[in-house]
Amino acid sequence: MTGPQRTGPLTRIPAGYKFAFLFGASLGIYAVTHLGVQVAVFVLASAAAVLTRTPVARLVRMLLGLVVIVGIVFLTLGFTTTWEAAAVSALRLLSLCLFAYAVSLSTTFSEMLTLFERLLAPTRHLGLNPAQMSLALSMTIRFIPQIRSQYLEVREAQFARGLHNSPLAVLVPLLVRSLESAQQIAAALDARCYDSTPPPRRRAPATD
Repeated sequence: MTGPQRTGPLTRIPAGYKFAFLFGASLGIYAVTHLGVQVAVFVLASAAAVLTRTPVARLVRMLLGLVVIVGIVFLTLGFTTTWEAAAVSALRLLSLCLFAYAVSLSTTFSEMLTLFERLLAPTRHLGLNPAQMSLALSMTIRFIPQIRSQYLEVREAQFARGLHNSPLAVLVPLLVRSLESAQQIAAALDARCYDSTPPPRRRAPATD
């Protein structure tokens, strides 16, 4: 569940700092409207993605769908507002997604789990279980890229069979694969006797 070993400069940065930077960047990117600044931020975000040392082919596959969506947004805004405003909006989306990819690709599952459990620790006083919530949140973030990769594989396979205009031909196999992955993860958790519920505290023996 920890995934492949990651290398690169970003892996040495604590997970807390990376997620704090991502949160601050998401606010700062949308606060800036200057095109030149957005270009500089996009270059920085691209460099961060490259520093994860992810294979170029995999990185391109991850970004291909995003580029198509951003391209549609750019054209729509360009015809309805101004091309400069459209460029700013497109660069915002690309930069934010690149930063998010960089953080996700350079942070292991165990690091995310530890960070979220520490951040959610105060919810224990509300009767919630921080360990269970951090596990769910970490798994959601970690497996979003995997589901997307499965979607691209299924789509390419169905296109090769000539099923270009059948959404069900893509969605059904994708749903089956996702359920199989979820079942495998559940079986792995059961095999490891995972129990995130803290053991009850033993009462001290009464003394006379």
